[in-house]
Amino acid sequence: MTVEHLDEAGQPCTRHPTATIDELMFLAVIGSRAPGFHHDVASKLQGLMMSVEEISELGNGLDPQIGRAAETALDALRDILALLNVNRSLTKPPTRTSNALGDLIKRASERVYVSLTGEIVDATVEVSAPSTIHALSLVFDVAGGPGRGRTVAATSRIDGTHVELQFVASPSPPHGVAESLAVATYVLGRDRGSLWCTADGSHIVARLPLVAR
Repeated sequence: MTVEHLDEAGQPCTRHPTATIDELMFLAVIGSRAPGFHHDVASKLQGLMMSVEEISELGNGLDPQIGRAAETALDALRDILALLNVNRSLTKPPTRTSNALGDLIKRASERVYVSLTGEIVDATVEVSAPSTIHALSLVFDVAGGPGRGRTVAATSRIDGTHVELQFVASPSPPHGVAESLAVATYVLGRDRGSLWCTADGSHIVARLPLVAR
């Protein structure tokens, strides 16, 4: 599938190549400036952490509040760096590996502060972990709807070579639902999975490939 690049007259451009939908959706996942941006931010964060550590050392023997403030700042910087590293992993070419389904779901739901109810089958799937966690977090965010303290009911089953996950969707989806589902659909499809909604839109269904036996 391709998306035509047109000229001002509405005709196919003869100078620039036509982008494929895969290329466009890959940019939607990581952003065209993400690799360089992540590198620059990581460097600045590491420099800032070193500076705060120096301040903490210089503050030894002085007001204890200085030490506590420095440690609080360091904890916050470590959290920011961890989040940055999660996003940096999305800029790398996807590599499918064996992953415990429960671990992927746990990490994805925690990312968007959504609690899941229901039994998830014990299964091992073969996917690119960083991008699949990202895709599932988008699905959980959509299914959970707006607000805090969100809970999503889930069911699961083994269906041949795939595991099928079904989530009850909120009747009030959050802002940007179309983009979130488009990216999630692309990411899961790239790993031989799929994503769709039931006819009435009450459930979101995701399928992930099991590790081949």
